Amino acid sequence: MNFRISEEADLLIRRKAAQAQMSITDYVICAAAGKKVINYEGLNEVVSQIKRLGNNVNQLVILARQERIQVVNLAPVLEELSMIHEELADVLRQGR
Repeated sequence: MNFRISEEADLLIRRKAAQAQMSITDYVICAAAGKKVINYEGLNEVVSQIKRLGNNVNQLVILARQERIQVVNLAPVLEELSMIHEELADVLRQGR
């Protein structure tokens, strides 16, 4: 499909696609289909935190299976999960 648009519209579409971290094609298809395109800034840090937390829990499971540990204080894990929850809630509020 080929069509012509103004230079201003072209720049706007390119900028919005880049902000949404989407290809221009995917962005235009979503916009044309009436889908809401939301760029959730800050999710990369949350994903990193979840990965770190998952790795730590996985290491604890391995140690428990090896019977090298018997009891674990999970209070810090719960605190970090609470912080992640708050960050996700903030990101979702900003996206609305």
